[in-house]
Amino acid sequence: MTAMTAKLPAGPEPISADEARRLIHHTSGPELEALLARANAVRAAVHGDEVSLCGIVNAKSGHCPENCGFCSQSAHFKEATAPEYPLMTARQIAEQARTAERAGAREFSIVTSGTRVAREEELKTIEEAVKLIRAESGVEPCASLGLMHAPELERLKAAGLMHYHHNLETARSHFDQVCTTHTYDEQLDTIRAARDLGFQVCSGGILGMGETPEQRVEFAETIRDLGIHCVPVNFLNPRPGTPMAGVKAITPGECLAALAVFRLMMPSAHIFVMGGREVNLGELQHRIFEAGADGTMVGNYLTSAGGTPEQVIGMTREHGLTLRPPATGRWAFTGQAEGEIHWNEQATASRKPRGLPVVS
Repeated sequence: MTAMTAKLPAGPEPISADEARRLIHHTSGPELEALLARANAVRAAVHGDEVSLCGIVNAKSGHCPENCGFCSQSAHFKEATAPEYPLMTARQIAEQARTAERAGAREFSIVTSGTRVAREEELKTIEEAVKLIRAESGVEPCASLGLMHAPELERLKAAGLMHYHHNLETARSHFDQVCTTHTYDEQLDTIRAARDLGFQVCSGGILGMGETPEQRVEFAETIRDLGIHCVPVNFLNPRPGTPMAGVKAITPGECLAALAVFRLMMPSAHIFVMGGREVNLGELQHRIFEAGADGTMVGNYLTSAGGTPEQVIGMTREHGLTLRPPATGRWAFTGQAEGEIHWNEQATASRKPRGLPVVS
């Protein structure tokens, strides 16, 4: 079986939504510790002692016509401070992937701002980047390009793309509090199109955007019912100039309880902890693996700095965990990573407005 069609491992019976709604309130003390122990046991039983690292490149930043309230790349928020630049070249993207691979990344995602990649020249650039990544590195290429249709996704699959990423962001019942420029069903259409084409689909969202604990369970139910392969869980890191800039962070206990409940609801899925880990969990971020995560991010996020490769790899080794190699059969990672981040550096650059029109 190839990596393109790899199925999730078998796991124990998922807990019910009713049980999840009860457990997600176990955010401190002995109840939380018992919940974490249960989630950790499921993670170990299904996924062993391996964890995956994902690296990304913010390949095209800013000028996004969507009004997602958490995102500093939106053109709706004039005071936001995300960097603004057009799509990188295929060669630049491929070089970024090679650098991330040497830092321990198993997967590498090409992320672009905007509603979708609809311009032919941009789609060709991403196709070429995927081909270069497959030819010159061992990482599993992923792309996060917005609301895509089957014909474009088919082209990317033919180029060698292995994963497609599109976050639902939150529960359907809370989505209108996050974004109003596209619909929940449009997002579901993209996810289903990618899934039906045989991609390993990544879809998760951001916790702490004002949703209730019960809505976090509702969100997990939707992800579970879609049969998602990888679930990236982010915690809101409020970005200056956005409508959510003043949202109060949820507690570390709430973060860990939600992760544990997601693991028990989706025993076989790969659960990654991504953005906001440092801000929301602080000194407890190492406990994400106890809470059931079997993957995390290495390097910078879309518009904010992340932990160094040394820090992230050290966190996994403290728990006796090893890094999962890519399914491509080759990997340039040697077991050691430099302390500095030498890819996706533009993501944290100061904003330099270009005066360009909003484009999708």
